Amino acid sequence: MFDQTTFGEKLKNIRKDRNLTQEEAAAKIGVSGQAVSKWEKGECLPDVYNLKLLGRLYRVSIDSLLETEGEGDEKVVETIRIGEALFEIVERPEIILAGKVIYAKDYAGLDVFHAAMGEIEDNRHTNSPYDAIAEPKLPVADIAMSIYFWREHTAHGFGFVRETTTEVQPEGVDVYKMPASLYIRAYTNRHTAMLVSKDQCEIWELFAYIRIYFMPAHGFKMAENGAQELEVFDTAEHKQGYVYMPVLRA
Repeated sequence: MFDQTTFGEKLKNIRKDRNLTQEEAAAKIGVSGQAVSKWEKGECLPDVYNLKLLGRLYRVSIDSLLETEGEGDEKVVETIRIGEALFEIVERPEIILAGKVIYAKDYAGLDVFHAAMGEIEDNRHTNSPYDAIAEPKLPVADIAMSIYFWREHTAHGFGFVRETTTEVQPEGVDVYKMPASLYIRAYTNRHTAMLVSKDQCEIWELFAYIRIYFMPAHGFKMAENGAQELEVFDTAEHKQGYVYMPVLRA
């Protein structure tokens, strides 16, 4: 039998694991902090729409939240712990990303390409690559996409994008269609930062750890199916978020 109190406790634990306050979670899905508090206390249940938003915000399937069988937008197929750090092996369906995408081949050199990346990041609040995106999926999350950064630098690309429901975008908005793939997913909290001997690590440092140490130890290799590395930020400052690395089982 479904237990409303247990469900609320599960919601609270997932939110805390994502380093979000009740007010922050509420703001991201467009409800009041009081509503989130009532859900977590088991006083009432979120409706279907808000349940779907909670699943996207916390990066878990609705089925997982409700402890039922089936598949959501993202399916966890394996969990691996290293100390207190959690790594999840997830299957993701095809997604559409839209925003600003640049490629190293279009610039005079690698330094110029990196400067262009930095300029987009620096100007994202005043001249946002996200502003014109049509039909972004909710809850909205900023995504940085590293394109083939494990290959030679001339193959590199980079995107500041958001997930959308349509490939039809206004002029000037770039689209990248990400194929379905298997990913290693990790969160840049204190536990994962400790693996690189820091209290807080940059997402690129976690990418390096996964590629150099985690993947060989657990039998994975980089996917060559067009799927790319993603940084899915859950803070406006882009300090913390989820690492997604596309992989195949070796």
